Amino acid sequence: MPLTQMLLDAVVSRSFVKTAQLMIDEDGSVKDSASSELRRSRDQVRVLEQKLYQLMDKLLGQEKNETSTLEMCIVNGRCCIKVMTDRSTIFDGLLLSSGSRAGSILEPIAAVPLNDELQRARALVIKAEEEVLSKLADKMLAEIDDIQNLLQIIIRLDVITARAKYSLAYDGTFPDIYMPNHIGGEPSDSLSQGATTSSASSHPSRRNWKLYMPKSYHPLLLKRHLEDLHNAKKDVVDATAEIRRNLLGKHIEGNDGDARLASMKLRVSELEKNYPVPVDLMITENTNVLVITGPNTGGKTISLKTVGLASLMTKTGLYVLASEPVKIPWFDGIYADIGDEQSLTQSLSTFSGHLRQIGAIRSQSTHKSLVLLDEVGAGTNPLEGAALGMSILESFAETGSFLTIATTHHGELKMLKYRNDAFENACVEFDELSLKPTYKILWGVPVVSCRL
Repeated sequence: MPLTQMLLDAVVSRSFVKTAQLMIDEDGSVKDSASSELRRSRDQVRVLEQKLYQLMDKLLGQEKNETSTLEMCIVNGRCCIKVMTDRSTIFDGLLLSSGSRAGSILEPIAAVPLNDELQRARALVIKAEEEVLSKLADKMLAEIDDIQNLLQIIIRLDVITARAKYSLAYDGTFPDIYMPNHIGGEPSDSLSQGATTSSASSHPSRRNWKLYMPKSYHPLLLKRHLEDLHNAKKDVVDATAEIRRNLLGKHIEGNDGDARLASMKLRVSELEKNYPVPVDLMITENTNVLVITGPNTGGKTISLKTVGLASLMTKTGLYVLASEPVKIPWFDGIYADIGDEQSLTQSLSTFSGHLRQIGAIRSQSTHKSLVLLDEVGAGTNPLEGAALGMSILESFAETGSFLTIATTHHGELKMLKYRNDAFENACVEFDELSLKPTYKILWGVPVVSCRL
């Protein structure tokens, strides 16, 4: 197992660890026991601080009366007395600062020698700490290679743990991964091991798909919903506890508290019912290009991003936020043209920005890549944009990526089915009354995908 080998490769110098534990406390500070000089200097600091506090208490006690406005303060590490009025004091002192509102700061003459000695003692403490850390650094240099290797292992383990916690927290699915040139192959073609192999046998229909992601969610959409639901439930618990405290304390709020609690419970109920609507992505083996169309705010772009994020999550070792079974190719690259590529500094309009981006994608993508194009052919005359969009999609279908997914509003692209028998049947269902993405593919209705 990779984790076992990773741990076996870790080398921990127990002698260095023991030395560090003897010198450094859990909070990162240097221990008194690190050196005799440090212990002696710190003891001296504690004694001088105690003498200064006793002296200040004595001076303040002499001035204590009903109109006393004196208090001790620390200025640049020196014990001083703040006088809040302009009245005189019975002790002599050095005036460090004065002001009508902030008061005057006096350093009593009797405290000057102790303050000076305390400053010198603190400087000795700093010097002793630096000597201890310097010795520890010298010991660390002898073990630096093993320490750096151990640090990298710890970082990798932290990342793996974070992936696992995220995948479990969002109820992710272990994906079946395969190389793009092994479509519908035997179980040995799968890159996933263990649980995935047994899962594949229980879902033989999955072998007929190039990409199979039933009930998949955009991670941020799901995260926002779960956070809102968690906060709403927390509000209910807090409100319930507050009502109980008021009842125990005989503070009756009347119907206001109950009405507020009922409103919060209704909010929780609405969030539980209005769960984000997932998208079913099921693309057959011989499909190279999928075109998605539909109304604005229908969820086309977020569906596009869901595919890209799921593919990236798979490559980084995360579970996919979808229901089982999931089959995803191991794309060698994921390229996207989403959003406005307009740039004034580079003299690019919206249209030319999209063209430059798509041109770069076309030159870099391979027959094992995933390409995502949002609003292909947009930013120019509809007729010209539709023709350009058709050329772009045909180019990717013939000699381009392993899978291209595009969104469009152009009617001509929707009619490709009736011009070419190589286009499959599919349709998109949207909820036009909701701003939430509610995209879902249903097979067997009018045209949105094409294949070679």
